[in-house]
Amino acid sequence: MGQSAEGFLLFLVASGRLEPVAADRARAAFETLASMPLVLSELGLMSEADLLAALSDYTGLLPAPPEALPAEPVLADRMTRDYCRRVRALALSAGPPSVVALVDPLDPDLLSSLSYAMGGATFCLIGPSAFEGACRRLFGEEGAEATVGGDGFEPLGSDMERLEDAARQAPIIRLANMLFRTAFELGASDIHIEPGESDLVARFRVDGVLVRPEVMAKAVHTGLATRIKILAELNIAERRLPQDGRMKVVDRGREVDVRVSVLPTAHGEALVLRLLGTSRKEGGYEALGFSANLASRIDAMANRPNGIFLVTGPTGSGKTTTLYTLLGRLNSRSTKIVTVEDPVEYRVSGVTQVQTHAAIGLDFAAALRSILRQDPDIVMVGEIRDGETARIAVQAALTGHLVVSTLHTNSAAAAVTRLVDMGVEPYLLAAVLNGVLAQRLLRLLCLECRRVAPADDAARRVVERHRPDLKGAERVMLAHPVGCPACSGTGYRGRTVVAEGLELDRAFSALVAGGADEAQLDKAARSAGMLSLAGHGVEKVLAFETSLEEMMRHLGAGEES
Repeated sequence: MGQSAEGFLLFLVASGRLEPVAADRARAAFETLASMPLVLSELGLMSEADLLAALSDYTGLLPAPPEALPAEPVLADRMTRDYCRRVRALALSAGPPSVVALVDPLDPDLLSSLSYAMGGATFCLIGPSAFEGACRRLFGEEGAEATVGGDGFEPLGSDMERLEDAARQAPIIRLANMLFRTAFELGASDIHIEPGESDLVARFRVDGVLVRPEVMAKAVHTGLATRIKILAELNIAERRLPQDGRMKVVDRGREVDVRVSVLPTAHGEALVLRLLGTSRKEGGYEALGFSANLASRIDAMANRPNGIFLVTGPTGSGKTTTLYTLLGRLNSRSTKIVTVEDPVEYRVSGVTQVQTHAAIGLDFAAALRSILRQDPDIVMVGEIRDGETARIAVQAALTGHLVVSTLHTNSAAAAVTRLVDMGVEPYLLAAVLNGVLAQRLLRLLCLECRRVAPADDAARRVVERHRPDLKGAERVMLAHPVGCPACSGTGYRGRTVVAEGLELDRAFSALVAGGADEAQLDKAARSAGMLSLAGHGVEKVLAFETSLEEMMRHLGAGEES
């Protein structure tokens, strides 16, 4: 092993960027690729951003800014496609002196030969996935279709198997890997691969918004779709019907479950890859963004020996994450918890988890009936979708079980009327419903670039509707998104929850039993002190955590309190 590669490993361990056991893995695998940056990247031991920062600190070279990447090949007579790919270097400008971006600056022979070939050169750094993307834009996708086969990269092979495959990767496999690496770098929850009439676009859902469109040649579509279907164990010959599958990939040494959805469209198969757990936060309710007061109310509604506790909201509002956080608090050696989910998104030690299989008749209702014969203390139902599941959940609560579940409604009060519409008798619902938590996710303003300014008249009216104590204040200050490299130009980084918690007391239960409608229930809840979704959103706005524009996008201005 070259001294510089070993020195880099020692530097990473000494600076706390790499565990000693991970460094040992990298040493063992180095001979396969003969490039330490590639070893660290391909094994998922370091993210690309962390790798570039460490290389820069170690070598003194700076990463190439995205705007420095050329629009067409530079010095194409010397830096041919094959040569660039072989040495993993890219000419950015002809000079003099020439500027060359390197994936691996730890090879002294490479630096000497490039400097000689260029008649003098200065060097900078480029990440593996950025290098692959630049090569595809500059040199095209030739040969991609013909190389999807059994000798490709399997994301969960042994270190040696993965690196040996990486060393002979076909373009289509490099493309798939690049999409995953980009998703992990961005912290994306989904990858959307969408065929058009003349091109193929990949987009990444980050903090609930699709960003960073990657435009590719239409010629790679069949190969890329086939590659993903092989990994997800789907039928590669079936292109007329939707398919769903699962696969695993590695992100920085951690296994990540990927849920794959394939949908036939007019221009070919569209794929959505859900990266389960990449955006899930650990650390309890506070880490999710719940206030201490609301967290204590959730515990009060859920820490009961029986009854039903519901978390509601639209798709992508963080309901499942909240339920798993709750399960973590309820889980103990003296409590038996059984879940029925579609799919099982996170594995929880000590909890019995059941995956539904609609094709064989194991839906939520059928699984729930069997689960109740397993003598559980707590049952989590992934979602109450129909009247049969709702009625079984009510019966389970009446017979001494605590049932926690999700429901698709827009407010806490609407959950009551939704269950009644499903066929649950109001008097039974009043007897078993402990409480409802309705929630949304709002993007957090980037701390590096947010701008604070006085609110204009329209913004003040929205804020004062929920905070009448601010009427007459000389100024109301609000924060706004700007955009910088830290947030990829969006102005936002991360998400936080806003919620309203409806806890059923005796008076409210009487309203439910009497068949009160949604408006009556909502009014009663607010009179009892429930802070609305919009009210909670305004609190986040005034704390400069999010912008009023972001709150309005998800919640509107809210009703008069």
